[in-house]
Amino acid sequence: MAPEQDSGAERPRAVTIIGRLSLVVAVFCLCKNLVNLAVWKTLEPDAPSLFRNVLAETPRFLHPLLAHVAALMTVQALWWAFVVIAAIGLLRLRPWARVAFQGICWALLSYITLFGIFWMTVWPRMSARGASAPAESYRVIGLVLGLTTSAAVAAGLIAIVVLLRRPRIREAFARDGEIERERR
Repeated sequence: MAPEQDSGAERPRAVTIIGRLSLVVAVFCLCKNLVNLAVWKTLEPDAPSLFRNVLAETPRFLHPLLAHVAALMTVQALWWAFVVIAAIGLLRLRPWARVAFQGICWALLSYITLFGIFWMTVWPRMSARGASAPAESYRVIGLVLGLTTSAAVAAGLIAIVVLLRRPRIREAFARDGEIERERR
């Protein structure tokens, strides 16, 4: 039996689920960001005429963010490429990947928390000129759904960190690290 297959047989089920799910999400997000970047680069010369009305109603504090959309999309694509590499390392039980993945989860948890605060601040203030009563109820539903989604993602990220810190999982990564050192 090959050493790769042997170490795969010892991989905890939680690591397999976390690694595979993360790999799928990261590949999807990476592809989405690359497509968004390509579309943005194509539309960028015409952006002022295409988005004139939208920019006029956008809160002032978002204007610097919107001025650097291509750079933000590039950073996001690089981030998801790193997550893909870490997920592959996690599935191969590389000791660095477990630590890197915990860092990824903490960074995403910070992002989700800040996004929840942003959502709570911006969503109720969005323009509703001429909005009827049903439109106002949709605004409340949107606020609740956004915050509920943020809370659910945050709970999932915390669960991943807790699982990766379990002694059994740490042992699996330590064993693989020892096997890797012996091969050298």
